[in-house]
Amino acid sequence: MVITGILGCLSAVSSYGETWDTLPPPAAVSSVKNQQYMLGLVVNEFDQGAIVPVVFRNGHYLLRAADLQSAGIPSSKISGELVDITSLPQVKAKYDSAGQRMVLTVPSEWLPAQNFSGGREAIRFPGRTSRGVLLNYDLYASRADNRGTRYSAWNEFRLFGDSGQFISNGVWQQQLGNEPSYQDDGYIRYDTYWTYQNEDDVLSWRLGDLVTDSLGWSSSVRLGGIQFGRDFSLRPDLVTYPLPVFAGQAAVPSTVDLFVNGYRNSSNSVQPGPYSLNNMPFVNGAGNAVIVTTDAVGRQVTTTLPFYVSSDLLKPGLSDYSFAAGSIRQNYGINNFDYGPAAASGSLRYGVTDWLTLETHAEGAESLALGGGGAQMRIGSLGVINGSLAQSRMYADTGTQYGWGYQYNQRWFTVGTQHTLRTSTYADLGLYGSRQGNNRNSRYTLSRRSAQYNASVNLDRFGSLGAAFIDITGGLGDRTRLWNLSWSKNIWGSSSLYVSASRDQQQGDWAGAISVIIPFGKHYSTSLSTERNQQGGTAQRAWVSRSMPSDGGLAWDASWAHQSVGSDYRQGSLNWRNRKIDTSVGFYGDSDNTTQWADLSGSLLLMDGAVFAANQVNDAFVLVKTGYPDVTVRYENQSMGKTDSKGYLLVPGISSYYPAKYGIDTLDLPADMIAPEVEKRFAVKRQSGYLLDFPIEPLRAASVILHDQQGQPLPVSTQIYRRGQATEYVGWDGLSWMENLTADNQIVAVTPDGRRCETRLVIADGQPKGLSTYGPLTCNLPSLPGASATAAPSDLSSGNRR
Repeated sequence: MVITGILGCLSAVSSYGETWDTLPPPAAVSSVKNQQYMLGLVVNEFDQGAIVPVVFRNGHYLLRAADLQSAGIPSSKISGELVDITSLPQVKAKYDSAGQRMVLTVPSEWLPAQNFSGGREAIRFPGRTSRGVLLNYDLYASRADNRGTRYSAWNEFRLFGDSGQFISNGVWQQQLGNEPSYQDDGYIRYDTYWTYQNEDDVLSWRLGDLVTDSLGWSSSVRLGGIQFGRDFSLRPDLVTYPLPVFAGQAAVPSTVDLFVNGYRNSSNSVQPGPYSLNNMPFVNGAGNAVIVTTDAVGRQVTTTLPFYVSSDLLKPGLSDYSFAAGSIRQNYGINNFDYGPAAASGSLRYGVTDWLTLETHAEGAESLALGGGGAQMRIGSLGVINGSLAQSRMYADTGTQYGWGYQYNQRWFTVGTQHTLRTSTYADLGLYGSRQGNNRNSRYTLSRRSAQYNASVNLDRFGSLGAAFIDITGGLGDRTRLWNLSWSKNIWGSSSLYVSASRDQQQGDWAGAISVIIPFGKHYSTSLSTERNQQGGTAQRAWVSRSMPSDGGLAWDASWAHQSVGSDYRQGSLNWRNRKIDTSVGFYGDSDNTTQWADLSGSLLLMDGAVFAANQVNDAFVLVKTGYPDVTVRYENQSMGKTDSKGYLLVPGISSYYPAKYGIDTLDLPADMIAPEVEKRFAVKRQSGYLLDFPIEPLRAASVILHDQQGQPLPVSTQIYRRGQATEYVGWDGLSWMENLTADNQIVAVTPDGRRCETRLVIADGQPKGLSTYGPLTCNLPSLPGASATAAPSDLSSGNRR
């Protein structure tokens, strides 16, 4: 009957010209009230790859609610365990009998949202540190015709480890001869402090000498005390400012390409439903994003969206804050321990939305209170405006500060302005500190008004043009207004031309300069320039130099200037650097007064019980230890040199919290030595060092020949089991490669046909010789296969099988 019904259906198709897609299930089964089919499920032309039961009942299709939810249809649109999809509003259902599929078309907004980040969530590499001591030094000597001879020695001492970093720096200086000293002799301490970083909470602590954090409309002061706050530099994997997210909907499976400023940034395969693209590159300023959607048959839809990105804003819900309290540091760089009255300062920024960031700042002392607030606001794709208002009270005087500005930046054009207006009685901690102790009657005051304007234009092949205007009115009413204009252009190859001019509005005079910079080869360059100052004097300068190679060597520079007023000016220096020290000598001056100088700088490190010399370490470093000499060490795939006779190599100049790749070249090792690990990627904590161990061990592996009692090689693919080792195999001629050999090695062999035997390899001197061949060893195999020996002995196969 079923066959007859199907033939009847075929005849109907032939007679009336209908297609399979317009027909219900075969007539023989359509008459059944509850006939179930196993069909493929397709939603908005996307094949889910699932086979689901479909019930055909009186011209209606019923599917299980769980199957519909798995296909992405929200539970709010369906009810019950069995859903009649033909009765759902906005849903079209079609039975594809040829493909045995149930094809559904639903509103695209019903389907699950898809998020394409493009790997934006960077992998976090926590900072590492080891215990150690570092001493940076800089020894400087100079002799001037009219000042005599002077020596100075700058130093920075660091003690670092898991508990943080203790740092102290200062300079010792001494004047020799009978010439008067223009600086105090002796030792001047600059800063001494302990600091600690908590990367999980993105917090940094500092105890001792510090500089308070500030906002764009507040100022910083030096304190001796404690400070803590957010420190986003600890987490390079975090993006703190909002980036645009582009969203859309796909009715059918499509490909979505994102172009940013004319360059394709990503291409994503999108299934039906809403999607969002948050794989925006880290740009800053205005731009255009073009989204091109292409469906399966090649139809394209192009959408252009302008955007503006500003790193001055914070992501919604993200906060940035800093708080400091202590005693005001006075006469910094003159007196070692001159601390004044107690003071405190705090700042907070909070991202309210992706276009608004609020700011607040407060500071105070015994006779000073200051507080204020501000905001950074993005106005669409037109840039960012900022504003602030602060009030202060020092002693009995109350003052107010207003601030506002605007910034716009794009690929071809930038413009910005910033204004500050203060009443004469406005004061902050900087002014308060200057009027303490012996400076109580100081006439130092804050500026009354300041205005800055700047603009630049990229003229493409015609170079770039910049302009700036500064207008400042001092606390005593003195006013300074300066104009600056500049133009630069690449003229040929890497050569460049630079022209600048400036004007003082008060004096009404112009000053300007024209210079040409011409590089020669990889390290050499020269510059020619002519200048005119505001007094009408002119000068022509010539300069030539050889830059320092990245791996050290010799560098030098020399310049000469012919001046219309005074004698000619001459200058020259010679610099030589290797992996341990950086030294230079030079002179400068004219025929009336010449100064000769010499400098020697570097660092000494104590780590892993040894002392190392290196160039100055400004931030972090890595000490690579192999225990083997002459092994090439690579940093980000670049050779940094070879390990010394004790197997150490110092890699200075590392940026803290940057996840760099370090490796060693095993081609430098003899054939009988092996390195279990040859590459690592990690980050180092700020102002710290890390001991990176790449152990190199003798190769404890050899070839072992195994024979049976008749002297014949064990069969190919015989499995070898040794205690704690991975399974090994016998190759041709009974030869087996065995690793991690010891003085006494018990061996169990199991042949492919299930026979089992045991033997032992004893190495006389107890030290296996790499790349040697031992044997043949006799392993007595039984004459008949033993079924009980097909499994590996549990006491000898604790290692992972291959």
